[in-house]
Amino acid sequence: MSSKSTFSGSLFCIALILILSVLSSAQVSEKEKKEQEAERIKQIERKTYVLVNEIASGALGLKLPENRSFVLASAADLLWQHDEPRARNLFWDALNTLNLMNAPAGSDSAQQSVRDTKSSTKEQEENLKQYFAVFGLRQQLLLRVARRDPQLALDMLRSSRQVAAEPPAEWVRRGYVLPDDRELEDQIATEGAARNPERALQLARESLAKGLSYQLFEFLYKINLKDGELATKFAGEIIDKLNARNITADAMGSHLAISLLTLSRAQTDGQILAPSSGFRPLKLEEEQRRGLVELITNAALTETANSNLLYGLVAVMPEIREFAPERVAPLEKKLDAFTQTLNSEQRLWHDFNALRNSGTPEDILKFASKAGDQQNEMERQAVLLAVNRQRADSLRVFVNTRIDDELGRKSLLDALDTAQINLAISKGNIDELQKLLPNVRRKEERARAMCVMALALEKKGDHAEALSLLDEAQTLIKTDFNSESQTDALLALVGAYTFVEPAKAFAIIERTVDRANSDMSKLLLLDKIVRTGMVNKGEITMEHSGMIPIDFAVFKYGKSVAALANADFDRTRAAADRFERIELRLMARLLLAQTLLRHNDEGNANRR
Repeated sequence: MSSKSTFSGSLFCIALILILSVLSSAQVSEKEKKEQEAERIKQIERKTYVLVNEIASGALGLKLPENRSFVLASAADLLWQHDEPRARNLFWDALNTLNLMNAPAGSDSAQQSVRDTKSSTKEQEENLKQYFAVFGLRQQLLLRVARRDPQLALDMLRSSRQVAAEPPAEWVRRGYVLPDDRELEDQIATEGAARNPERALQLARESLAKGLSYQLFEFLYKINLKDGELATKFAGEIIDKLNARNITADAMGSHLAISLLTLSRAQTDGQILAPSSGFRPLKLEEEQRRGLVELITNAALTETANSNLLYGLVAVMPEIREFAPERVAPLEKKLDAFTQTLNSEQRLWHDFNALRNSGTPEDILKFASKAGDQQNEMERQAVLLAVNRQRADSLRVFVNTRIDDELGRKSLLDALDTAQINLAISKGNIDELQKLLPNVRRKEERARAMCVMALALEKKGDHAEALSLLDEAQTLIKTDFNSESQTDALLALVGAYTFVEPAKAFAIIERTVDRANSDMSKLLLLDKIVRTGMVNKGEITMEHSGMIPIDFAVFKYGKSVAALANADFDRTRAAADRFERIELRLMARLLLAQTLLRHNDEGNANRR
């Protein structure tokens, strides 16, 4: 072998060794990265569970029983997967705390032998108000427990009976019954069964065997979210039951028949549903839908048709036009006669629903202009209808040319901008956002669209351009907690900066919390003069104060909060702790903990 070939072979071996060593080190490096990332996630999770335990302890510093119960139950829910025994104890503590509220107002005076009528009536009203307040809080707590362990929820329900309230005499004469623990038992069964569609179907069939009820539709809706095939099967059983009945005078039967048809319809025109909204149309065969239309129209055309059926008929007119067009004319004649028996408000909404099914968004705006107190809601429906039907440009022309009132015109144009932006964001349509941007009147709405566009740029690797766009968006936003549009834009900006430039997100959050502390102090001072209903015994009521519900906040801002905490947990925790009032501090901590634990659970599920 020549020296040249030997030298070439040596070079080849050396190169091969170098390549293998590089590959080996790359493999080690990649492995180390994964291990470091796993350890980082575990460390954040450990810190989060420490935070949850601190939240539970912090509940003791709250004055209002409803606030303490809410915090304890929230902490229990978060701890369930990590420490079930402690979570169970916290759920019981939450219930026992609510029991402190479970006493009729003026119970001492109730034992007096003499009281005047006016005092007695006032006391009865207070007792009734207290009854509904406690019932609602117990309901929320027990349904939350049922999602974890239905049997525990039933045990808690049966161990604590609510003090009965005396309904007003007028209610008794009308046959009105106060909601009670029997109703809660049915709701707990439904909530728990939703985790297991097969069990839900079993319970639903047991309920159907006893007769028709509103609970049947609740069962069906929840089963459908989990298992469409089981829901379709059960819907067929309900239809068989309906076909065996005369729904002419049967309000419950007609309600179920109409509800089945509307649930089997795809997304409705008046809704803009996010992909994660959870809505799922019920799958029914065409013959089943045709049969329901025949059942409903047969009953509606009789002389003794119940008023609930006739009032709800407008909701299924699209299906009637599809499957029984020959019956539209006689039904409309019947409905015209029926509307003469309605009071003014009922007639207003009846006419609106009919117009909504058959008219244009422009027709609805004309109608809304004469609707008095209901004008704003009807205008909102017209805007959503136009956006979903891709008639926004047409409605915009109508508003600009036919609406004389300047404030009303601007309000409608702003609503159109917001609805179009919301739809484009929900669909991730960046091209549509870019098209909308120059025509959006409100600066904060433009800023919100720019935040979404910046995130898309960052995802493509255009960091500098994304950052520049966010910096520009920031100049368009004011910190104004009294403006929902400004607040939404500010939160969108923080969320976008979280992924593009976390340091700027932290800076905005910290100064915003400081501003909130100042504004809250002024608001609490004002509450002493003008009762707002958000403060009781000097403490903000956490679930009824106008604050964003924690579950909605997690849904809306969860990704941004999780990204901030993953970037710097301690600084995110410190930002939450900048709130001066304990109620707000605990709510901020709950948002952080709930977001992280839910985010990590979803991440683990995706990795599996």
